[in-house]
Amino acid sequence: MKTHAFARPALLLAALCASAALPAGASADKELQNVKGSVRYAHPHGAAQPLAPKAMVVLADRDVAITGAASLADVTLPDSSQVEVGADSRVQLGFFNQTDIAHAKFVIYDGKVRFTVRHPQGAKASYTFATPTASIAVRGTQGDIESSADDLRVNVYEVCDPNEPVTVTTSGGASYDLHAGQSLVARLVDGIVRAKVEQLTQQMIDRFSPDFGVPTSWDAAKGEIVSTVQNQASSALDNATGGYGSEISGALGGLFGHKHAAPTPSASPRSASCTH
Repeated sequence: MKTHAFARPALLLAALCASAALPAGASADKELQNVKGSVRYAHPHGAAQPLAPKAMVVLADRDVAITGAASLADVTLPDSSQVEVGADSRVQLGFFNQTDIAHAKFVIYDGKVRFTVRHPQGAKASYTFATPTASIAVRGTQGDIESSADDLRVNVYEVCDPNEPVTVTTSGGASYDLHAGQSLVARLVDGIVRAKVEQLTQQMIDRFSPDFGVPTSWDAAKGEIVSTVQNQASSALDNATGGYGSEISGALGGLFGHKHAAPTPSASPRSASCTH
């Protein structure tokens, strides 16, 4: 079929707009890589195919990544976001759509993932991770998810915009906002999902470190936690001493021989997923 001459500029403009929607250097493909161990992928209603170590394959919407013991897979999205799939996990890429905002959905049937949702060149992102007990909405963040049929844990290490926390909505409709340095634990009990939010601890991170290593934004999150705790302690001491809490805190610090001043934490942590 011939293309009329007057239609060619329009086709060229459409192609340019499509390419401009992607950040510089990003691939238009959704790619699955076998980082180590046993990694397979499956099309809907198809048999699982093995992926050789260090090899890469292009994923389609609704494809499933499957990992074995001591294995790690890496899903890279066209907006430069990354979803790592830990050992003994089964995760589906529901869809990815790149418009003015990158929309994506993953389904975690069981296992662990680490998400690093980026904001390249000022772009926006809206990712959803569905699990048997809850749905996790992510905008610009790094964190971990561990899910099974009855249990869920979500760690949040970084939030690019304090006004856009990670939001966990349980199957019963309860909603929880998670900021940097917070963790949610949920369990299905007698048909009801019961959840609680806690401050993140090293022990909580260590559940994921064997699969993914240390989160790149954890130092920033620790700074935010330290700042919050210091402010709360100072406020409590102010109330008890008539406004002299900061002076007393400093004097006590000197009495106990602290030789180095505590680093000033960042009020809004910024690291790889926020700035690249």
